Order: sequence, then structure tokens, then C-alpha cells
Amino acid sequence: MVETLHIPVLFEEVMAVFAPLAGKVVVDGTLGGGGHARGFLQRGCARLVGLDWDEKALARCEGLVAEFGGRVVLHHAAYDRIGEVLGGALVDGILLDMGFSSDQLEDAARGLSFHADGPLDMRLDSSVRRTAADILNGAREEELADIFFHYGEEPKARVLARALVQARKVARLETVRDLLRVVEGVYPPRAGLKRAHPAARIFQALRVAVNDELAVIERALPATAACLAVGGRLAVITFQPLEERAVKAAFRALCVDELDSVGRVVREAPYKMGKKVVPTQGEVEKNPRARSAILRVLERVA
Repeated sequence: MVETLHIPVLFEEVMAVFAPLAGKVVVDGTLGGGGHARGFLQRGCARLVGLDWDEKALARCEGLVAEFGGRVVLHHAAYDRIGEVLGGALVDGILLDMGFSSDQLEDAARGLSFHADGPLDMRLDSSVRRTAADILNGAREEELADIFFHYGEEPKARVLARALVQARKVARLETVRDLLRVVEGVYPPRAGLKRAHPAARIFQALRVAVNDELAVIERALPATAACLAVGGRLAVITFQPLEERAVKAAFRALCVDELDSVGRVVREAPYKMGKKVVPTQGEVEKNPRARSAILRVLERVA
């Protein structure tokens, strides 16, 4: 197994969602560093089906196959293809961790983080057509503003879009440093300022746009929930408000009873949603990247 930098978030809470694991079939739809998947296997799950749309993540998890043998099957696929991968089979548990792994964020060649210079790629799957650089250099000013506003909730979306269009007239925007230079022209760094760097919102917006993340979430959740056996659970970890709202809305829609024309219940919803779970202070102190994580669970009851 290739070395991983990633620390699985809400590990014990996730294990508790699916406990007891003995004899269960579990899908990890976002393998990442393989931490949750390893936990499922060590705690006795009968079979682990692992997916990731990042080829490098799959390479990091190949050691699971060597260690646990036929109990592990890995697939290069995004989590919205879980139903296709399972081929109609129902499972006892599904985990989706929407966050980026530390391995991805620390890989400067991806350009996912503004903390290290590198190419503005941001693709999780190399087969995705457009990179972040392609969007920044090819999108119209109005399209850029919409991306920053809707996916990054950026208050100066139009100002930033205009500044980027002006900058690319001088030279193509290719690197993290190129983008930071424009962002810091709109938001000059201030000594002692403790608020999050404004580039965080811009990088989030571009990552969502490049990988079409919200559309994948909205498409995946109803189809994924349908892959649960009765008593099975779908656990989703989010890190951004956009993701959290999308997951919460999808879960609520799945938990609505079917009514007749006069409002009588003719079919109770086959799913119920649990309360959200957040990391303990102790976990956040050990792993600051866990601070914004939220775990939501959907159970199939009929």
C-alpha cells in the first residue's frame, strides 16, 4: 500500500454507524487514503467494495487487496456509479467522504491548495476534460463570476472575475501563484489578519466547477440510497456548506411519506435520517482539517 498522509475524519463515529460489522457488505465510495476502508475490514466486514475517481487514490489502496484478499474489490469510478458497480446487488452500508484527502491537497501537481505553487489542474479524475486553468483562461467574465458566487459564495465575485479577465490578457493564468497574485490584488494581505485567506473560497469554487461536484452529489444520493438493503445505512461526510445543504436536502426528500390527494399517508418513506454528528474537540486538535466535517446518516427502514 502506497504511503498516505491522510487521517480519516470521524473514524470512530463512522465505525459506530455500521457496527457490528461482522458479516456485512460495505461500500466505501470515496477511498481516499483507505483509512475508513481498512477500519471496516479490521472490524470484520465480510466484503469491502471500494471506489474512487482518483487513480492515485486507488494505487494507495492496492495494499488492501494484498492484505485482505478476496474480501476487497476496488473500482476506478466516481461514487455516482455505485449502482452500476454493484450490478443491482444490495449492501449493508455505504460511506461517502466528500472531502479531499491530505494526499491530494499536498500534491502540488494538482493545484488543489493555494499553499504550494503548481499547475492549476484541480481534476480528481484525469479523464475530466477541463482543468482549472482552462476555465480561468477560457470562460467569459460572467461565467467566472457565477462560478465564484454560486460555488464559493464569494462576495466580490464580479470584481475578481473582471480582474482575472484583465490579467489573462497580459499572460495566460497557468499556476497557483498566477491566481493568487490576482486574488491578492483584490484582497491585499494585511498583517495580523486572522481570517481565512480569501483564496480558499476561489479554490473551492474552481474545484467544484472542474469536477462538477454538486451535480455528482445530487445525482448520486438517491441512486446510492436505493442500493441499501433494509436496515442498511448511508453515511456521508461533508466539509463545505454547499455540500452539506445538498446532502441534507437530498436526505429530507428521501424521507418524505407518499400522500394521497387528501393528504393521507398511503406509503411511509422507506428511509429515515439521523441527527448530524460533528468531530470532538479532541479530534480537531489532533487533525485541524476535521474542524468543518459533518456526518449525516440515512437508514433504509422498508
